[in-house]
Amino acid sequence: MEIYIEIFLLENILINFCLIKLIHSTTKNKTNFLKMLIASIVGSISSIFSIFYLNNNLILNIVKLLTALSMILVAFKQTKKQFITNTILLFLYTYAFGGLITNLGSSTHYTSFGTFITNKFSLEIICTLIIVSTYIFELVLRHIKLKIQTNNLIYKIKLTQGNKSININAYLDTGNFINHNGKPVLILDLNTYLKLTKINLVQFLSKKTETINTTTVNGNNALKLFTIDKVEILNQKYKKEIKNQLIAINLTNCFKNTNYEALLSPLFI
Repeated sequence: MEIYIEIFLLENILINFCLIKLIHSTTKNKTNFLKMLIASIVGSISSIFSIFYLNNNLILNIVKLLTALSMILVAFKQTKKQFITNTILLFLYTYAFGGLITNLGSSTHYTSFGTFITNKFSLEIICTLIIVSTYIFELVLRHIKLKIQTNNLIYKIKLTQGNKSININAYLDTGNFINHNGKPVLILDLNTYLKLTKINLVQFLSKKTETINTTTVNGNNALKLFTIDKVEILNQKYKKEIKNQLIAINLTNCFKNTNYEALLSPLFI
């Protein structure tokens, strides 16, 4: 199969650019389009040089390492620690792409003479696959980053009422300063409260108690206010026990599709 050097260079630049873009999406180190493009060209020129002039595996691997280091140096404004992280990510993403293409674009043949691997796809298709994979990975990465940021605000708490205790997750809502007579209020999921108090929905609705008003983008809500025997915040770096804790029961479905069942106020911490 014939491959024109201009086409090979262009596709190699695109692949390198995808790798640099993924690193930037992961670390958010300072860079711009021009720097990423120049770094991609540096990597591509090195690849062409290696193909035509290098036959020794040791020298080839040294050149690959130096090329990777050069690409990272050109692409980002970074500290030494960030430089090491970016270099590791470059190799990880490179091998990840290599594994993807090997699985999707190669077939293995076993013969009495040995094992042969042939490529099903052209370089153009491989380049397109990498560009599409980069786009998909960036979308997934955004979702993962949001999850990580959210999980950092998740606290393990233990609720106790009488002889019944349950462990749940609570989200530290930094904008939530709901309080009743100066005391912070824990907003709790309805199903969790029913499980803790061993009552059904009819019994809950028939209970007469104080309410507390909350305002959200969806409007005003009047939440029923109760007191439970004890709340324990059990995070690794923070432990606290609160007796006779006020809780407001949320009747809407705002905890659906989340990994927590309560909202903590910064007033608890």
